[in-house]
Amino acid sequence: MSIGPFELLEPLPTLREPHAIASLVPWLDAGSVGHLVLASLQQHCEATKLGELAKPGRFYDFTRYRPTIALRGEERVLDIPNTSVWHGRLSSGADLLFLNVLEPHLNAEEYIEGLIALLTGLGARRHLRVGAWYNAVPHTRPLNVNFSLAGQQIDPVTRRPIASQSRYQGPTSIMNQLTDTLEKQGVENAGISVQLPNYAQLDEDHTGVAAALRALMELYPLPESLRITIETEAATGTRQYRELTRSLAADAHAQSVLRQMEADYDARRSGQTEPSPSPLSPEIEQFLNELGRGLGDDPPRQ
Repeated sequence: MSIGPFELLEPLPTLREPHAIASLVPWLDAGSVGHLVLASLQQHCEATKLGELAKPGRFYDFTRYRPTIALRGEERVLDIPNTSVWHGRLSSGADLLFLNVLEPHLNAEEYIEGLIALLTGLGARRHLRVGAWYNAVPHTRPLNVNFSLAGQQIDPVTRRPIASQSRYQGPTSIMNQLTDTLEKQGVENAGISVQLPNYAQLDEDHTGVAAALRALMELYPLPESLRITIETEAATGTRQYRELTRSLAADAHAQSVLRQMEADYDARRSGQTEPSPSPLSPEIEQFLNELGRGLGDDPPRQ
């Protein structure tokens, strides 16, 4: 079965307004947080593959996303980079889709149209992108986790909408077109992103992975076995950051910058620089209410 450029395996499971949790590589994948989180979710939810792009070379430059050779038993297999969709069903009966998205190099408009067709064709109710980005935050404090819904940022401390708008100007991802168009199609757009220390830039930031997984467990009734993974990721992350602390100890300038970051962080946490909250929209109120309650506790819509 084909939906746009995607080839799906049949028979498809019956889906009830699934939520799609997506990673976006390499954009919003600092510290490999996004794709590592998706891998953990797929494992613990015992997800099964629904499909992938039939011809990924139409969208990707394979000199930039390199195919790899893998051994499976005695067989050599060529693993070609692709965007894939997986399905997991929670104990509550709720359906989740896991979307491993690679940014396109070619035919981006067609690629985005294909993702929209896939999500709407599978009846997705929400598209939630999870990942991480670098910011001027200290590794010596708990990492901030940002929530967003329909383009509205939610304060990571108070979980209330932030009235001020971002003034960022500069490079972004063409994939932002996806979220804008999905909203017009009636699909909710949400995000969970972790702020990582911009001076660390670890290949795999396990503290960030643990923070993102904790946030997702607040939002969805994910398998309890995931808590063991979170503890393991957090322990690995603690060792990584402890080594980072040692490496910065002899650098007076780095120590000065770190102390300023800590002061700024603490001021925000104490409310001294907290932005004024804006009024809650009904959609954001519902999103916030779901935190700690989880998808699937409400009766399914008919």
